[in-house]
Formats: sequence, C-alpha cells, structure tokens
Amino acid sequence: MLPITRVVLFKHGVGYFQRTGMVDGRDMIELGFKAAQMNDVLKSLTALDYGGGSFAALSYDSEEPLDRRLAELSMEIPPKSAISAFLDQLKGATVSVAQGSSSISGSIVGIEEVKRTGANGMLTEPHLAILSDDAKLVRIPLLEISELTFEDDTIKKDLRTLLDILFSGLRKDRKRLSIQAVGDGMRKVSISYVIEAPVWKTSYRIVLPGSPEDKALLQGWALVDNTTEDDWKQVSLSLVAGLPISFIHDLYTPRYRQRPVIEVEEEAAVAPPVLEASLDSMDMMGEQYPEEMAEQMPMRSAARAKRMAPAAAAPPPAPMAKLARKSTQVHTRTQEVGDLFAYEITHPVDVASGRSALVPILQKDTDVERVAIYNEEVREKNPMTAFRIKNTTGLTLEGGPVTVFEGDSYVGEAMLDTMRKDEKRITPYSVELGIKVSKDRITHRENYTRVSKHSQYIYKHYRNLLKTTYHFHSGLDRAMTTYVDHRFTYDSRLDTMEPEEITDNFWRFKIQVSAHEKIDLEVTEIAHETESVHIPGISFYEIESLAKQGLIADSIKDQLESIAEMAESISRLSEKRDKLEEKIQRVEDGQARLRENLKALGTSSEEAKLRQKYVTKLGIEEEQLEKLRKEVDSISEQIETLQDTIEKAVEELDFS
Repeated sequence: MLPITRVVLFKHGVGYFQRTGMVDGRDMIELGFKAAQMNDVLKSLTALDYGGGSFAALSYDSEEPLDRRLAELSMEIPPKSAISAFLDQLKGATVSVAQGSSSISGSIVGIEEVKRTGANGMLTEPHLAILSDDAKLVRIPLLEISELTFEDDTIKKDLRTLLDILFSGLRKDRKRLSIQAVGDGMRKVSISYVIEAPVWKTSYRIVLPGSPEDKALLQGWALVDNTTEDDWKQVSLSLVAGLPISFIHDLYTPRYRQRPVIEVEEEAAVAPPVLEASLDSMDMMGEQYPEEMAEQMPMRSAARAKRMAPAAAAPPPAPMAKLARKSTQVHTRTQEVGDLFAYEITHPVDVASGRSALVPILQKDTDVERVAIYNEEVREKNPMTAFRIKNTTGLTLEGGPVTVFEGDSYVGEAMLDTMRKDEKRITPYSVELGIKVSKDRITHRENYTRVSKHSQYIYKHYRNLLKTTYHFHSGLDRAMTTYVDHRFTYDSRLDTMEPEEITDNFWRFKIQVSAHEKIDLEVTEIAHETESVHIPGISFYEIESLAKQGLIADSIKDQLESIAEMAESISRLSEKRDKLEEKIQRVEDGQARLRENLKALGTSSEEAKLRQKYVTKLGIEEEQLEKLRKEVDSISEQIETLQDTIEKAVEELDFS
C-alpha cells in the first residue's frame, strides 16, 4: 500500500489525501476504505504516473445487496442443520463419499431422518441417501461420513462463491480498491482522493503587554485529528480556511432500473364441446411502467474564505512572551489558492492513527488594549475585563478559544470570533469586580408634535423618551477605559452622545473611568409613535382639540367641521331610516296575521263581513307601506349623496 504523504484538511468536514510511492512494472496497488468513504473516493480519485506509465481499470468490492447476490446462486446454507439441509438441496449432484476405509460414488437422492432406539430412548439420525454408480440405493449416516467430495465443477465454484459472499457480508465496513499499474521498471506514482475528515480547530494564547508602549504576543495552534487507519509519517500538512462546495453522491451502490414486463399473447385452450354453447376465452396481460425515482444530492453550502498576508514582527512585550517565542517554533507559510487561504506546515508532521496533534501555526505581535465592557444582559452589577484587539498579524484569524496571560500569570479565558485583517474586536475574559454599576430608567411621553394624513385617517405624531442613566463607581487604583453596550430598537433613534461603535443590537459607548471615580453615562432614546383618527367619523371635540394644540390650520379646521356636520347629518338620517324600517316591519307582521285569519274564515254572512273588513285594512296598510318605502329610499339617497360629498372633502384635505 502506498503511504500517505500529503494531507489537506478543510473547515467543512473533508480532507484531501495524497499517497506517493514506487511501483515496478505492472504492480497492483491495493487500498482499503470504509464503506461510507467509497462514494467520496470514487468521485474524487486521481492517479498519476511520473514515469511515463499509465493505469488500467480500477476495481473494487461491490456494494450489490447481499440478498441479491445470494439470489443468483442455486444453493444456500441454512442457519441451522447446515450440512443436512445443504445436502438436501443438491439432489442429483454427483459426489464421492468416504466412510471409514471405504468410499462410494454416486448421485445424491436426499436426506432421510431415521429413527432408532438408543440408551436414552428414541433417537433421530440424518442419513444421506445416494444412488451409487452401479444403480444401488445406499443410505449412509451423516455422522459416519469422514469426507464428501463434489465431482461437479459448477457446484464447487458456486459453493466457493457462496462462502465468499457470506464472508464479505461479515466485514461489510471494509472495502478493497485495486488499481492496476501499467508500465516498465521502477517509477514514482501518486494516488489522491477526498474523503470525510474531522474539521481542524484553532486555539490561541495571548500574553497581554506590561505597559501601553508594548505589544501583545498572540500565539495560535491548530488541532488536527487522524481518524484514518494509516499512520501519518512525515506528512506534508496543510490547513485550509475556506468552504469549497462539497457534497455526497452515491456512486458506489449498484443501480437497477425496473423494466416493463411484456407477456406474449396466448390463446386459451378451447373447452370440450357442449350442446348449448362453446367457450372460447383469451387472457391478455398489459404493460406496467414503474415510476422513476429521482436521486438527491445533499449540498454543503459554500462560503468564501478570508484573504490574509504576513505582517512584520514586533518586539516581545514581556519576559513570558520572550520565553514563549523561543520555546515554540512556528513552521508555517501562508498561501492563497483561488478563494481559499491555507496554512502550509513547512516541517513534516507525524500523527499516529487514532491520535490527534497540536500544531503551532501563528506567533505574532499584535495591538491589544486592556479595557472593561459593561453589558447588563451579561452581568448586571459589574463590567467584564476584556482585551480590545486589532488584528495586525496580516492574517485572518479563525475563531477559537483564547487563554489569556498578563505578565507571567493566567488571568482568564475567552472566545475569539473569526477576525479579518485589521479588524478590531472586544473580547471579555474575566469579571472586573473593582467597578460597580447601577442604572436608572425613566420613560416620558411628549405632547403631539404634528399631524399627517394618509387615506381616510389623520395621524397624530408624538414622541416617547426613554432615558437610561448608568452609574459607575470605581474602586481601582488605575484608570480604565470602559465600553457600555446599550440595546436599542430599530424604531428608535439616539438623542445623546455618539456611540463609539454600533453592533447588530447595541450602541457601544466609550467612557474613561478614573481611579476611585464616580461617573454617570446618560443614554436617551426617542421613539416616534402615532395615534389615528378616522376622518369621516371625526367629532367636533377632536377637531377643537387639534386646533387648540396648534396641529391644524384654521382652513383645515373649517373643512373638518364641514365633514363633521355632514357626518352628524348622516347619523340623524340613518337613525330616522332605522325607525321607518322598524315601522315597515311591524306593518308587514300585522298583514301576515290578517292573511292567516282570512284563511280561517268560513262562508257565513258574519264571516263575509269580517273578511271584507280585513281586506279593506290590508288595502289601507299597503298604501301606507308604499309611502314608507319611498321615504326610506329617499333617505338612503340622501345618505349616499352625503357620503360621496364627505369622500371628496377628505380627498381635498391637505396637511402639507
């Protein structure tokens, strides 16, 4: 097997592996992979011959389902009574059977269970029944057979294939891949492929400066894991900070298409003649077409890596930094490949199979300031001690944990997000107990400031003020630059000092807290809000209120009052129409009762008089109903006219 000579690990869960070595003539190159790796290997495998040779076809263990491979054979080995049940399948097979010192040749007839009486009662023993070459039927106890030889070469081959298939099913997680080299003499070849691999990780150590004039030492390490079955010996290692597109596609599993079955049309047999009739039938089978199954390709999203270039070194800031610089030698160079950025480890790396390694990739001086940052959602009563780092390393720093030292002492830990070149970041690493923080909040609503109109609504605008005061009390013997994160909402604006920075959710203010000082920071937010008034239904009281507050001009007031008068007229007319409709309903209900009474009257003279009275009353009420309905229609027309007039008046309103 060719040894692994180069490994490239990516941030999205794959690794590029290259194997390099020597072959002679037509050597067969054997490789082994896990079954889960075969799709990636078949998709990415590349073979190079540096000596003018070539490669023949690649072969590998099939992933054809075990049941399908076994179904192609004419025999099987049952899980129980393997010998007797297996031989019983091979009826007619020619065999040679050795029984003690004698042997017999013939064809298998089958297995017969023979009962006999033993010391412990009735026993059942399997016997092999054979038709011998001289046409004698012989029965041989299986326990007395010392050797059985199959004379048929096909059976021998099928049995060997059957056992190979069953054995390969026991080691299904390991697949062999063979590549035939074609050429003359000794020559160099390489085989490369991409398979799933653990993501490489980063961790940092930072030594804070002892004085403002010094720079901090930033040291970076990469953590790599060898989960392959090969040891990495003197391997060229690269760590890529980028996300090229990668996906899994099933190339390994054999695919079969179900085809339609077309049967030959056959005429059914004719039934025997009968005096009454003759019967003639025909059976026809139609075609069946299976549905096509679409394949899926899960995609890993791609993102561009950050570009980086090395920066000049700065003098060491502290004794610990000097020792760290001498004790840890970083052997890396940076390289841009397209949109990807790679740390190339210049010294060969050794990592045993199943083990991990910590590889130094960065040692640079960078700009760091010790500060405090307060965020009430992180800690309510104290700020956090933090370092404000500017990435002057010339490299993009991958995110990872940071262990922080000050002088020769450990002072805390932090998480560093991915940082681009020259980007600034505040990273907390401990609680600053020397500074106490309290806060007050006051909400105040101002009067209406103006009005506006949209569609059929007047919007009255006002402001809500939220004033937050942060009280800082320092017990430190030194001054501390302090940042304050104040959460904001997107529908508010700031009415105070300008923030130093703005994040996705916070304004970040910067103040200087001197030794043993009490200092306040006031943050005032303004939220603009509105209340709406429906113009067609506006009241005289609302109009008077708007005028007194100076929100509308006299001309607008007159227009609104005219609209309000028309609205009141509509209200009065609607009330009158409602009463008329109620009266109409009462008359109609009375007519219904009269009509029911008419149906119940007979033919007597008195009932005839009563009928005449009812009919006369119905006639009078019909005339009354006609007048009432006309009056309702007239009122409805007046209301509709007033509504149209109001709608036009609302459109003509201009608050500009």
